Amino acid sequence: MKIHQMLPNYWYGDAIGNHVIEIRNILREMGCESEIYANVIHEKLTAKSYLEFEAEKSPDTWVIYHYSTGSPLNQYALENVDNLILLYHNITPAKYFEPFDYDAAETCKDARALLPGFAKKVKLAIAVSEYNAAELESVGFGNVVVAPLILNFDKIKSSGFHPFEDDKTNILFVGRVAPHKGHEDLLKVFYFYRNYVDKNSRLVIVGSYDKNGSYYQTLKKYIDTMNLTDVVFTGSVPDDELGGYFEDSSIFLCLSKHEGFCVPLMEAMKFKTPVVALAESGVTNTMGYAGVLLNHVNHAQVAETLGIIKEDETLREKIKTAQTRRVHDFDRDKMVEKFKNVLTQAIDGLA
Repeated sequence: MKIHQMLPNYWYGDAIGNHVIEIRNILREMGCESEIYANVIHEKLTAKSYLEFEAEKSPDTWVIYHYSTGSPLNQYALENVDNLILLYHNITPAKYFEPFDYDAAETCKDARALLPGFAKKVKLAIAVSEYNAAELESVGFGNVVVAPLILNFDKIKSSGFHPFEDDKTNILFVGRVAPHKGHEDLLKVFYFYRNYVDKNSRLVIVGSYDKNGSYYQTLKKYIDTMNLTDVVFTGSVPDDELGGYFEDSSIFLCLSKHEGFCVPLMEAMKFKTPVVALAESGVTNTMGYAGVLLNHVNHAQVAETLGIIKEDETLREKIKTAQTRRVHDFDRDKMVEKFKNVLTQAIDGLA
C-alpha cells in the first residue's frame, strides 16, 4: 500500500517537520511505500515536489495532508487527492498578526476559510490535541480522532553544552518570535521579577526571529522603555545545544495565547525544568495534570509565583515529579502504537 504525506512547508527542526519524519519512518516500518511531498523544502531535508505526486496517483494511494497554514497546496490537495486524511496542527488566528504582518494575517485567513471545504472531502481527520479536534468539529468535520505528536525525546539530550557560566536565575521560553507567542508578556513579567523578586536573573528566549520584523522591533521598544537588561534572544539553536538551555534554566515560562500542542512544554518537562504556562488553547491539553497552569496573566503576580517556585524546593520537587509522569504519557512507543491503530482502523474501514 502507498501512504504518502503532503505539506506546504517542510522545515528543518520544527515540530511539524519532525512529526512528518517520524510518520514516514513508521509507515515504512509497516511495509508501506511512503514519500514526502511539499511545496517548500528546506535544504537540509529530502522530499519531492508536490508536482511529482501526479505520477503516484492510483486507487490504492493514500495521502496524509498536514494542515497548518495558508498555501496554494491546500487547494491542490482538496482538488487532486482522492484518498485524503487530514492531520490538523491548527492555524493561528489572523488577529494576532494583523498589527504586525499583513501578509501573514492574510495567509492565516486563507487557511481558515478553506478548512471547512475539507470536511466532506477527507476520509478521516486526525487532530494532535483535543483542542484541535474541537476546532475541526466546529467547522463541520464528523470523523475526527486525536493522535498526539510523536515526540522523539532522544533528539534533544544532555551534550555537555552549557550556554551560561554564571549563577544567574534563567527564565526560559522556547518558540519562534511571533505575536501569538506572548513575548511581550514575558518581558513584562521579567520586569517585575528582576526588579522585585530576583535581581540576579536573566530572560532567555530561544527561537527564530526576524531582526527587521515589526513584532521583534516592538519587543525591542518594550525592552528599552522598561530599561530591561539581561534579555537574551538566541535565535534558533541546534538540538545538541537546546538541552543545555533547559538544564541551565530554573523555570520554563510559556505565556503563549495560541498553540495547537506546544512541544517545548514536554521538552522542558523531560529536562525536569518546572513549567509555568498560560492555560490557553492546546497548552491546557498538553500540560494535563503537570506543571503550573495560569488562568490569566497578572504580570506582578506571575513574577511572584516564579519566585516561590524558585525558592521552595519541596514545591519544585512535586512539580518535577508530576512532570516526569506526564512525559511518560507521551512515550514514543505509546504514541506510535496509537497512531498505527488510528491509521489502520481508518484505512481498513474506509478503503
